[in-house]
Amino acid sequence: MNKCLYKAGVTALLLSVFLLHGCSSTRVTGVWKKSDYLGGPFATILVVGLTYDQSTKNIWEDVMADQLRKNGVKTTTSTRCFPGDPEITKDKILDYVSTQGIEGVLVTRLVDVLEETRYYPPTASYYSGYYYGGHRYRYYNHFGTYYDMVYSPGYTATYTRVLLETNLYDAATQELVWSMSSDTFDPDSTGKLAQSVSRKVIESLQKDNLITSVR
Repeated sequence: MNKCLYKAGVTALLLSVFLLHGCSSTRVTGVWKKSDYLGGPFATILVVGLTYDQSTKNIWEDVMADQLRKNGVKTTTSTRCFPGDPEITKDKILDYVSTQGIEGVLVTRLVDVLEETRYYPPTASYYSGYYYGGHRYRYYNHFGTYYDMVYSPGYTATYTRVLLETNLYDAATQELVWSMSSDTFDPDSTGKLAQSVSRKVIESLQKDNLITSVR
């Protein structure tokens, strides 16, 4: 067997396994909108991440706010509005949005973190190589083909699932007008989790006409 072909086959197989199981993805598990709500779309939103970990809070709010801005929403975050304040109360938020004329408050909270173990059975991958077989023929050359198999052993891997709930409130009435539940599979970091979830949040808000669609 050609060693270069063998190494290429092993590399391709391992890469495909890595790409299949090494990336995170978010699915929406539920969306609710207040049926009789006549407001919107929201032009200004305050983003709030409910966590006591300041670093996580900063990353989450910044990513979500940035994605909203890219979609035409004037946005700020609780960490920017209340710098250095470890306990941002509901009353503080309501006073701020009232004085600043902010229309909506988007709040995300952690529902649960689940550990999931999966078993991946052994797999086999075929690839072809060629040999030159013209020595038996006087007037033309013949190329034969052989097939080699590369095995990947079975293995067990543990993944994390992050369940979140994101709620949108009307700042003027304090009413909950929209809610989305999400399930993210094995996020690599808080930033990537926020990126993945924020895309789903924005898609759903646009579909429900709660923020404008940027064309």
